[in-house]
Amino acid sequence: MTHPLRPSALLALVALTTGASAQLSPAWTAATGPVQWMRTTSAGALVVATADALKGVDPATGTVAWSLKELANAPVDGYREVERSPFIALAPQGRPDALFMVEPFSGTTVFSSDAAGISNVTGSWFLYANNAIVVVGQKADKTAAMACVDMNTGAVRWTKDDSFSRVTACNSADPDAILLSTLFFAYKLDARTGAELWKKSPDPAFEKMSGLAAMLDKGGANINVPGITGLFVTTPHAPGLGFMGMQTEQRKESTDSQGKKTVTVTYKTFVNAFRLDDGGYAWSAPLQMQQKLGTIVPLKQGLLVGAGDNRSVDLLDYATGAGKWGKNGKGINVKGVLAGAVELGDRTLLTSGGDDGVVSLVDAAGTELWKKPVKLDGVVRSVRLLGGDVLVATAEEVDIIDLASGLSRLPDPLKGGADLVAVDASTTYVFNTKDGLLYTVPENGGAARALGTTPVVFEGKEKPTALESAPDGLVLSSDQNLALLGTDGSLKYRKYLPAPRESGLVRALKYASAVRAIYAAAAYSYTSAAFGAASQSIQVTDAGSAAARDITGAVSQVYGEGAVAATGAAARFFQEANARFKASTTTAEIHFLMTEAGKGEHVLKALRRSDGHEVGSIPLGTEKAPRYEVDAFTNTVYLAEGEGVKGFKL
Repeated sequence: MTHPLRPSALLALVALTTGASAQLSPAWTAATGPVQWMRTTSAGALVVATADALKGVDPATGTVAWSLKELANAPVDGYREVERSPFIALAPQGRPDALFMVEPFSGTTVFSSDAAGISNVTGSWFLYANNAIVVVGQKADKTAAMACVDMNTGAVRWTKDDSFSRVTACNSADPDAILLSTLFFAYKLDARTGAELWKKSPDPAFEKMSGLAAMLDKGGANINVPGITGLFVTTPHAPGLGFMGMQTEQRKESTDSQGKKTVTVTYKTFVNAFRLDDGGYAWSAPLQMQQKLGTIVPLKQGLLVGAGDNRSVDLLDYATGAGKWGKNGKGINVKGVLAGAVELGDRTLLTSGGDDGVVSLVDAAGTELWKKPVKLDGVVRSVRLLGGDVLVATAEEVDIIDLASGLSRLPDPLKGGADLVAVDASTTYVFNTKDGLLYTVPENGGAARALGTTPVVFEGKEKPTALESAPDGLVLSSDQNLALLGTDGSLKYRKYLPAPRESGLVRALKYASAVRAIYAAAAYSYTSAAFGAASQSIQVTDAGSAAARDITGAVSQVYGEGAVAATGAAARFFQEANARFKASTTTAEIHFLMTEAGKGEHVLKALRRSDGHEVGSIPLGTEKAPRYEVDAFTNTVYLAEGEGVKGFKL
């Protein structure tokens, strides 16, 4: 089991000071001209910035595949991968308010703030089923506006005025229509023309004051409306329906006899349902709650709504809005602010709390099934179903809980957290940093059993931070330590390798490690999350189905259901992403690391993970922050040197 952004054992940041290996020769050299900076995207594209253009280099051949002169000298600070999309975003030199979105394999500009007439972009949504991008920003006169851009060509299909400047969520309704919400209204628009198919407020009272609400929606990119928050949720559990939540804030100021002023703030949340075909209300009346808008999770049995400022939790019937939990359907209380939920048949595992986690189990009526909840240090990050038990991992601890009683199967939780849980085809392993031992957990439940009696101790006062299953055992690592453990807990090898002195040396390794971890997390698990909602990020796996992973499902989790059928500018990206999801379910053979080679020079080295032996090295020169990139899936290293880029493959 892995987690986004954890330090992967694949690319632990260590340095090698002894041993020799063959210096690798480049597989190709790309004649890009002097490189200012370069980046490898999460899907494996290579982007190079030069003084005359932004360029794309084919990772397989080193051919310069495309050039964009309008992005010559683009600053590296303006570069980013656009979340939940195939695209990268850049700002042209000297124009931080402008924005270009580029598909990095083809070099297609799918959005240009210059062409769209919209800068200072404050939000963007990628609708793959509609082949469209919706952006919100400012026109030249500084008034807010929204635009719909064709994802293939970058051409603006249509624009809207500042009534749409406070978009809170946006999604595809079908290939011809989109759904979006502002602070006060939900809309269905024609994807090609922008024509308004219907418009509704979650609160019928606002329908009577639609003029005032529209005025408050206007100019939202330029003004701050305190205390007003909105979201829009769609879910396959309730086809044909959409759910909008809106939070409002009221402030009351009072002065006591001493002249001291006190401000009292109260919150109100509205939740209502709409029929997606015509926008009509699906419920007889909206649900009104005296609370902040909190976590919302669409479950099979209903819409779970948690307060953002108290312990209240409601489960709403999708069709009617009626409460399904608690006395008279009025909801239940948990031990802290709701953080997430996991469905276990007709039962639901609830997580709540703040910096520490509380886990409880309720039945279909919301009645607590355990005498008392389970408390753990750290926020709950992952859950693994093990027959009649459940393994719960936070950032700091791992516990195994009997679902029938709520009692722990362990004398004490295992220390170290979710990143020290690894799963192969048939076994779950946990490394416990408290005693330095590897544990195995029965797939059908039961107490964890220590493998071996000799603790694994890391040097440099470090504790292990990552565990990963490999064909030859289990790779255990921290920043400067690397070890291979047998499945019986025995230590096959351990190396302590001092870290490089310059922090700039390890940026590319950190990034490559994080990217692989993100893919692995999605490929190994599924996440219950609400579209557009303040939703949970708990990973859930089932021991009974761990070997049968749905890669198409993993793609849709990360990028949206429409992504699996994406065409045009997004097609190559999803092809590559699909391959990487599959690759992340296997263990790489190479472990990259770095060391100083003397006289201010640096060398990137590769270890064979099965035995820790060095299999190759790449000199990086004397720069304090050498310009290199690492692709952890293809074991390719790119090095900017002289008049171009060299590609090294292992």
